[in-house]
Amino acid sequence: MERLGRYRIEARIGEGAMADVFRAHDPDIGRVVAIKALKPDYRRDPELGARFLREARAAGALNHPNIATIYDVGEADGVPYIAMELIDGRPLDMVLQAQGRMPFERVLALGAQLADALSWAHAQGVVHRDVKPSNILLSSDGKTAKLLDFGVARISESDAGIADRQMARTQAGQMIGTPRYMSPEQALGLPVDPRSDLFSLGAVLYEMVTGKIAFDASGLATLALQIAQEKVAPIERSAADCPPGLRQVIDKLLAKKPDQRFADGAQLLQALRRETAALTAEDTVTRRGLSLRFKLPLALVSITLIALLLSISTILTRQQHALEHMAIASGETIATFVTKNAAVSLADNAGLAPEQQDWTPLQAFVAAASQDGGVRGIIVVDAGGTIRAASDARRVGQRYAAPAGEQRLNDGSLAVTNVADGKGGALRFVRPIRYADADFGSVDILLPRTALDAAMANARTLMIALASIIMLVVLAIGYMSGAMVVRPLRRLQQSFDAAREQGFALRISHRRRDEIGALFDGFNQLAAEIEPRLHGTASEEPALDATCIQITPKRAA
Repeated sequence: MERLGRYRIEARIGEGAMADVFRAHDPDIGRVVAIKALKPDYRRDPELGARFLREARAAGALNHPNIATIYDVGEADGVPYIAMELIDGRPLDMVLQAQGRMPFERVLALGAQLADALSWAHAQGVVHRDVKPSNILLSSDGKTAKLLDFGVARISESDAGIADRQMARTQAGQMIGTPRYMSPEQALGLPVDPRSDLFSLGAVLYEMVTGKIAFDASGLATLALQIAQEKVAPIERSAADCPPGLRQVIDKLLAKKPDQRFADGAQLLQALRRETAALTAEDTVTRRGLSLRFKLPLALVSITLIALLLSISTILTRQQHALEHMAIASGETIATFVTKNAAVSLADNAGLAPEQQDWTPLQAFVAAASQDGGVRGIIVVDAGGTIRAASDARRVGQRYAAPAGEQRLNDGSLAVTNVADGKGGALRFVRPIRYADADFGSVDILLPRTALDAAMANARTLMIALASIIMLVVLAIGYMSGAMVVRPLRRLQQSFDAAREQGFALRISHRRRDEIGALFDGFNQLAAEIEPRLHGTASEEPALDATCIQITPKRAA
């Protein structure tokens, strides 16, 4: 076959029970599609052809990311066909055959997608009736599942008479659906509803988890009997790592009675999402089995440490800014004082010839000011850039080089920069000298930042000491809190151990009024209900008093 209607057939890529599958090209919109064409042997039966087209109309109404999309349905040259989404991937049965059982995390993810797809179909009134691995395609990356081939789906009718007439069209004795994944209702020829799809999905999930077929009988009659009456082999025999929650979900799906399963795909989806969330919430410490008395303090210490680091970092940063601001304000005051004293001398000498200029008074002032322990160096520069006075007299008469990396403050009249001079660091202040609205030079003052750095070091030490004390307190509180929880839990565990040996004849006596007390009361109530059943009596349980047997926990080594 080279063409089918407007579609150009490129290759045959598979087949189903009733149809061959081809890769084709739609020239109208330039899209590659998958074409399902009814096999020649079935084209002669008008009922099968009509049923094949009903499949397309049922599935075509379903628009869901995990359901293969139907683009077109029709008949060309006497061949009924369906044009549908071409999925780049492999059927689930081929994947399972190649790799065996899947990790339970992947089963949960794919199961949730299939449950979501069935939930959508059930909400639209469509029951798939043939859920099986070969009708589930996995994307090339294995992360997305697509449900396809609603080949035996029927649309639920609000009119029961119409539904009965549709079911009557099914030939007598014909089994709709793949036998190995049928629900008990299908195997017995009873009416089906969305819960039938959930049973089939349960058989698929069982196979994904264990790598084994849920129902493996060879004969059709034996298989139907096995599906209707026998329980599957326990999952833990083949997949010990499967979480109890997922095992419970699959067991519920494979319940023989429909009313014991999930009501629909939506409820199943919620259960799978809860299980996924519960497994995601578990941390690596829980998997290593550390005691709660250690996990709780470690968690508290970790959270407290992060909070302390952020708080201390913020506090130290703000404190450093405050101390630097104070140092700059002090340096600006000293610079102003030196500038005012140097201004008169610079102004007087500015109007004289070089041989008449006298810088001795200015040098004497600078030398005296430099004796202050709070000043590391002073330089006075005239308007021509020549140093006229300096704490280091050898620099007098040299050309002045402005410092790099200045930080302008206020209106730009003062420049400040940090200096690493090998003596613990310093702050350099450069201020212009103005007199009578004229510039006569500038003053360069170097102030030590030893006190500033010492104050910051002292603050860091105090903060670290405070954080250490807080961490020790939190660690102690966390350990004691964990111990307070572990002791009653161990007591409850010992009560269950004793109950297995003595048939719930013991009770936990306590005087607690908290949640642990409620937990103990719950155990006592459970024991009171179970004990008469174990002994075959309905005797009334005596009230708890001082004569109740006390469960004494073993002392830890």
